[in-house]
Amino acid sequence: MPRAYPPDVIVLDNDSIVHARLTRGAKNPQITVARSFRLPADTFGPGAVTPLLTNGQGLTDVVTRMRNETGRWDKASLLLPDSWFRINLMDVAALPDNRSEALDAVRWALKRTLPINPDQLRVAYDVLSRQEGGARVLVVTGLEKTLASLEAIFGEAGCEVVLIEPIGLNIWNAVAVRETSAATDRLFLYIRKNDFTTAVFRNGQPLFIRSRNLSGERTLLQEMKLSASYLRDTLGSEKIEQCYVAGNDLPQDVAGAISEEFGAPVRTIALRDVTERFPDDVRNFEAELTACAGVFTA
Repeated sequence: MPRAYPPDVIVLDNDSIVHARLTRGAKNPQITVARSFRLPADTFGPGAVTPLLTNGQGLTDVVTRMRNETGRWDKASLLLPDSWFRINLMDVAALPDNRSEALDAVRWALKRTLPINPDQLRVAYDVLSRQEGGARVLVVTGLEKTLASLEAIFGEAGCEVVLIEPIGLNIWNAVAVRETSAATDRLFLYIRKNDFTTAVFRNGQPLFIRSRNLSGERTLLQEMKLSASYLRDTLGSEKIEQCYVAGNDLPQDVAGAISEEFGAPVRTIALRDVTERFPDDVRNFEAELTACAGVFTA
């Protein structure tokens, strides 16, 4: 596993928390531990960009139980739903080489796109390309108050959080590292109960990433049709070479609908494709475990 991150990965959602432990396999990671724990219903509440932690003691109790039942570990990566972040592809006119100054430039550029002051957000970015002093960057932001609260709770339980990233991007990492980069466009969909992520990649670079909530006003298939129309009209993505879809308990008609809408074959991302071994009875959180494998691939 190329990245030097600890073997334990935590995937946190509004109503559950998953712990996975990974070890090196011959070619792909092996998952030796995979447990899901239910969270109290009031653990998180509505917030700007990222939900607010409204029942810290409830989360603390579950984290303590989880660590007691899964063996000794003191560091972990933390994955959160894509909808807990704002993920932006941006052109920054002048991006300094100095990391601190560059972060200030990215924050300034974010003022035009976000509903709240970027000073309330934790900002991370990757430079995708540079040109004439400026740069194309992938920016991921989350509410600092919530992220800091999560780090504090894990820290009080004896675990240092060394990485916080979106689930969907790590599912894509797990797939992309194992496939030849394509010059044509590849579509990725990560579907959850209440939201979904759509992304388009070309030559390994993201052209478009968006996470949308499913409000009930439109069905998932209607939302996908709108996304397809937007991609064709805005990005000129007329030719999708391959579609990838990830999620737990996907609707039976979703693969056919995606194929029809985008005119491309659809591959459902399976945990067995990116790991050599994993425990039984993980069907309800296979997508989350796929993301855990993706932590080690970028």
